Amino acid sequence: MRSGAIRKILVVDDEEAIGIIMSSFLQKIGCYCQSATSPVEALEILEGNHFDLVISDIRMSDMDGLELIREIRARFPSVDTMIMSGFLGDYSYSDVINAGAVDFIAKPVSFPELQAKIVRLNQEHKIFMELKEANKKIKLSLVEMTKVNERLTMEIAERRQMQAELSTAHREIEAFLYSIPCILIEIATEGTIKRWNTLAENILRINAPDALGRSIFECPIAWEAEKVNEIIRLCAAEHLSKRLNEVSFTRSNGVDGILDLIFNPVSAGGAESSGLIILGTDITEYKLMERQLTQSQKLESIGQLAAGIAHEINTPAQYVGDNTRFLDSAFESLEKIHLLYDQLLGGLRVGNPVEAIVQTIAEAQDEMDFEFIRKEVPDAIRQSLEGIDRITRIVLSMKEFSHPGTDEKTGIDINRAIANTITVARNEWKYVADVSTDFDSDLPSVRCIPGEFNQVILNLIINSAHAIAERVSDGSKQKGTIVVSTRKEGDFVEIRIRK
Repeated sequence: MRSGAIRKILVVDDEEAIGIIMSSFLQKIGCYCQSATSPVEALEILEGNHFDLVISDIRMSDMDGLELIREIRARFPSVDTMIMSGFLGDYSYSDVINAGAVDFIAKPVSFPELQAKIVRLNQEHKIFMELKEANKKIKLSLVEMTKVNERLTMEIAERRQMQAELSTAHREIEAFLYSIPCILIEIATEGTIKRWNTLAENILRINAPDALGRSIFECPIAWEAEKVNEIIRLCAAEHLSKRLNEVSFTRSNGVDGILDLIFNPVSAGGAESSGLIILGTDITEYKLMERQLTQSQKLESIGQLAAGIAHEINTPAQYVGDNTRFLDSAFESLEKIHLLYDQLLGGLRVGNPVEAIVQTIAEAQDEMDFEFIRKEVPDAIRQSLEGIDRITRIVLSMKEFSHPGTDEKTGIDINRAIANTITVARNEWKYVADVSTDFDSDLPSVRCIPGEFNQVILNLIINSAHAIAERVSDGSKQKGTIVVSTRKEGDFVEIRIRK
């Protein structure tokens, strides 16, 4: 266990660019950071240097991330570890935690999420150290109690005084435990609630007298009881600490909230467990801030694309304007012809000579190039409608991409979401690549968080365009191609992006 806050971080990834990017971000938030491109290099660095945290990719050539974590846990127990990966593959989240990692972060790494996780690790460490200090105080108090009891057998006169001292010490310990800035619930082996601090009263909306003595499994706590009860039984059976992240509950104001819970078994001087302590942190505000940061990141991406989108809109808008001016001019010419036709019609009705008017009409048609107008007007109208349709598609795509949407998973049309994102990012790829799509028209609705899905697709398309740009920037090669395809594979939908 590290001795203080996370200051020095070692990033291990066989892709050197990822290590450089993460090191740059971590240094910006005040951490000293070093990177290694292999587990062997990482162990050599750790041999001569102290680090607070190692962030390792799970898939590497000479040793996978879990093997590295186990090696660090055996050789450098004071170093915390975190696994990162785009997918876990054959491993489960339990495998990652059982190997000794304190957390997992998905690739591509969300830097606000990484920063939040580091902040949370520091908070949990602080709580752990406070509990450890409290445990020390309890042990010291027990030693003192033993000495007092020995003295009581010899000096009856001092009994009352020592009992008063013990009572004071007990009150201080209770006050300390109840002042810990997180939910603290202690339960006996059979599940009876023995301790219920003030924060548990305030957050879970149950007063201590109503909770104490009741079974944790029957107490009407407004959280995901089935999930929590399963972890309680598992922790008691295995006598190992467990963690349960993002547990939904109802806050005191009736609004839904989120808890992070830690379950620690308690031993009363022997190997047998005498119960466990549940520590809980209300992370509702943190998750809200995380969502706001995600939305800010998306808006930042939109800002970076704004100039390109403006250019995309300007082009069709320009020829719509040109065509409109042409149609305005054509209408004026046709109006003149129309007035001459009215004169011709009037002359025919009354039997007047019309040869002069006919000649005038012929001359006017030659002057305005009437055949040219008849030929070009339909094309101008068609082009204008196409331009308006193009602008409409861009605006609708931008609206759907930038809208915050829901913070919870909902069913979306994957093909439509990808098509909108491709439209929004067009100015990023159109000069270096052509984008083609091969969508499965029978895709079902897929449950996901729309905003985060759009952001991931945008990042992949822009990264592909940048990679192609590096290859064709000297003009010696033709434009590249980005192909986006979707397929239904059993109960899953597969999205492939290749260049």
